[in-house]
Amino acid sequence: MKVLLINVHRSSEHSGGYYKRAFSEMPPITLAYLAAALEEAGVDVEVYDDALALGDPAALEEAITSARPDMLGLSIVTAVMPGVTRVVKTVRKVDPGIRIVCGNIHADVFHESLLREGLADIVVHGEGEVTFVELAGAMSEPDPDLSDVKGISFLRDGKVVKTDPRPFIDDLDTLPYPAWHLFPMERYRIFSFARIKDPGVLILGSRGCPYRCSYCSLKMMGTVRRRRSMADIAKECEFLYDRYGYVQPSFVDAIFPFGWKEALAYADELIRRGLHRKQVWITEMRTDLVDLESMQALRESGMRRVMLGFESGDGRELETLRKGADVDNAQKAVTACRKAGVEVVGFFMLGVPGATRESMQRSIDFAKILDLDFAKYTVFVPYPGTPLYDDLIQKGQIPDPGDWERYSSYPTRERPPIYVPEGLCADDIIEFQRKAHLSFYFRPKMVYRQLVQVRTLELSDIADGVRTLFTTFAAGLNRWSR
Repeated sequence: MKVLLINVHRSSEHSGGYYKRAFSEMPPITLAYLAAALEEAGVDVEVYDDALALGDPAALEEAITSARPDMLGLSIVTAVMPGVTRVVKTVRKVDPGIRIVCGNIHADVFHESLLREGLADIVVHGEGEVTFVELAGAMSEPDPDLSDVKGISFLRDGKVVKTDPRPFIDDLDTLPYPAWHLFPMERYRIFSFARIKDPGVLILGSRGCPYRCSYCSLKMMGTVRRRRSMADIAKECEFLYDRYGYVQPSFVDAIFPFGWKEALAYADELIRRGLHRKQVWITEMRTDLVDLESMQALRESGMRRVMLGFESGDGRELETLRKGADVDNAQKAVTACRKAGVEVVGFFMLGVPGATRESMQRSIDFAKILDLDFAKYTVFVPYPGTPLYDDLIQKGQIPDPGDWERYSSYPTRERPPIYVPEGLCADDIIEFQRKAHLSFYFRPKMVYRQLVQVRTLELSDIADGVRTLFTTFAAGLNRWSR
């Protein structure tokens, strides 16, 4: 049994719009975990990164022909759907006998249409490590019976069969470390706002989330948070440093660490191993879980920057998003970070349901009031698998829900946002995103901070940032000249 895993390309115009220069290709940790599980089970596995090849059709065809896989795995989130059709078409052309297996959130939500439209032969629901290994074993048999494999969907006699759900993996310490040796790691880079030192790599500390944010699809990984032991995470950081020389692990968790006890335990583990003298790290946390004692301990252990999802500076918008945190939490969290010497990246969304010009302006102003080091303003996207998507679909407020090209956090006039709040137009949303970034970064205080105080941006990053801001500025001028 030979398995080929493909990281599907999405165009930079789709993923970044006017801001595409600010982004780099990140290592695909989901596929790396899957590859590690297959490899540990003795399955012959190979990886092809279609994203690094910029979707080159000839290179994709050559990779499939060269690998000659029996099964091909695709990790599908909504953002890559435009590329999935292209990849599947090429696979069917090269060898119609290759079984295409799709997983991740979008595949889970739309498993029936993917199967009926021939974009998948099998869909994996939930976590893929155990299921894909078991599936590979079943497909190795002369006459495979897939009905005994938990957590999958497939077609039988034209009908969709969905097997019993597979329980979540309780002990994440049992998972092998991501198989980074199968990937061209020298070609990946952490996003500039999250990059402190090179080389950097992604790391996972937990899965599942107990919160019920209406814009988030993390419920697909369960509503009970399952975390790795602090010792196992630190051991992986040690392994990454000793084997590959990675000096910046970056957590992909929505929340890590979770509360002060976990924070102090993780900090102690890193310091005990001496990793605080070898690596720096970055993570994302909730504002209501930030306190001064935790930040001081984490700073001592090597954490230099934290990403906080403020989402909005407007109380009503925060209620719509069911964030469970308010502007007071935000201010207290930033104050604690400042006192501990931890830099802050703030995430905000524009154009959430019920948004007005006034509420979006409050979010723009709030980032400056908080005095953040970095601010990232994305346009709200009602992603499938989220409560807000279901609600807006039910109300008929997403006119063309299958236009996957428009599910972008960085829309353009050529590719407008998939959803626009009542009373606003697409140009309003695009203009406020442009205004947000320009008004935050084009201040003498911020220019000085990035060049003199933060000093983690390289000249190429600064040049890309300046070009990006001028591009958005020009786009704004074009709008007003029309």
